[in-house]
This record gives sequence, C-alpha cells and structure tokens, in this order.
Amino acid sequence: MRSIFIVSAFVLSCTAAQAQTAAPSAVNASTVASSASDEPVPRAERAKARQDCLSENVALSGDDLRAAMRLCLQAKFPGVRLYAQDGVTRDGKPTAVAARAACKDEVDGRKLEGSQRVAALTACFNARRPDLAQRAECRKEARGKGLDGADLRKAVESCAREAKG
Repeated sequence: MRSIFIVSAFVLSCTAAQAQTAAPSAVNASTVASSASDEPVPRAERAKARQDCLSENVALSGDDLRAAMRLCLQAKFPGVRLYAQDGVTRDGKPTAVAARAACKDEVDGRKLEGSQRVAALTACFNARRPDLAQRAECRKEARGKGLDGADLRKAVESCAREAKG
C-alpha cells in the first residue's frame, strides 16, 4: 500500500512537471481567447483535458484520483482558476460551506435558540450568497409545481437566469 502511494506521488510530480514545460503558449492562447465567454475554459476543451488527465492517472482511484485530476487540470490551464480554494469560489464569492460556517459563528455569538436561530442563520446566509438563496427559492417553487428530474433542473435554471438578468 505504501509503495502504491509513493509511486502515485512520483507520477503526480512528473505529470505536473511535464504539464508546466509542455507548450504553455498554446494553452495560454486558448485560455485568453476563451476569457470573453461566460465560462473560463470552453466545455469541449475542458472535456478533452479531463479525458487526457484521466488517461494519465488510470491507475488511481478515489481521493488519489480526485487529487491527481485536480492537479492535472489546473496544470493544463495555468492562468485560469478552476476550483474553489480557501473558502472562495473561482469567481470570488464565499463557498456555501464557508458562508454557512461564518454565519454559524456569527449567530452563535448572539446566543440565539430555536426559531430565532434558524431565522438568523437563514438571513445571514441569504445576505452572503443571494444567488444560492434565489436558486433555493426557484427550486422550492418548481417542486411545488410537482416538477422532478430534468424538468426541475430546467425550471430552476430558467428561474435563476430570469432573477439574475
């Protein structure tokens, strides 16, 4: 087991080193060209990079594979922030987990209990992440209409787009 871990760490370090030295100008040109769109990296380009990374790390699984894929993908697109780090999403908002934790600490300091605590936690989270609060409202409305599965996702997406625009 230990030797597998050591070998996988070696493979990860070699992969990262190769990715840093392998044609960064081509990758940077594609990321600069795609920065004008809503997505930092076009979906097709991400899918191809994901397949490449998966084929490079075929021997790994679970958390090891997840970590290797994250390193590999980030190395393929060095100028683009692909993942949330340190409690901040790639677009600069606090992650839901970080927002909940901050709200919990804030409300714990006020020593509220019961329904007052729930209301304070909800208000705090809605203030920190109004986009997620809006999506939750959209989801609640769609479920009230009896939607489920793909129809639910479509309804939530369209509702969130309308509220955003």
